[in-house]
Amino acid sequence: MVFVAENIEKTLKNGAINMKFLLAFILVGAIGVGAYYFLFANAKGDVEVTGKIQVSQQQSYDINAPAVSGPLYLAVVKGTVKNNTNKPLKNIFIKYSIAGQQTSATVFDLAPGQMLEYNTKGVKTKAMNPEYYFDGVQYDEKTL
Repeated sequence: MVFVAENIEKTLKNGAINMKFLLAFILVGAIGVGAYYFLFANAKGDVEVTGKIQVSQQQSYDINAPAVSGPLYLAVVKGTVKNNTNKPLKNIFIKYSIAGQQTSATVFDLAPGQMLEYNTKGVKTKAMNPEYYFDGVQYDEKTL
């Protein structure tokens, strides 16, 4: 009986050590994930682009088809672009897809820390609230 009690006591001690190890491992992992988020995942890119779609109704008739075909809309994305680098940038090309059609805006020069407004070219669509996606941004670093 004493032998069984000693084995149970050893098992409980080993379980307590394993539980402490597991809790310490979880704590270190949580600290690591938090540090990664604040240092890397939350960092801003070189060029920060924000934009919202704006839709206006257009005249909806076609000379070749005299029947009214329903409302037609013109959609554009209006927003801001900011240079987060310490170098001037040129030829900033901002690309979007609106209702499956490619559109873009170009900003020619952007100084370090400068923020400018942009408008994309209009896209005609039959949807009053078309889907739109940010496809990316391309730019050149200005060499002096």
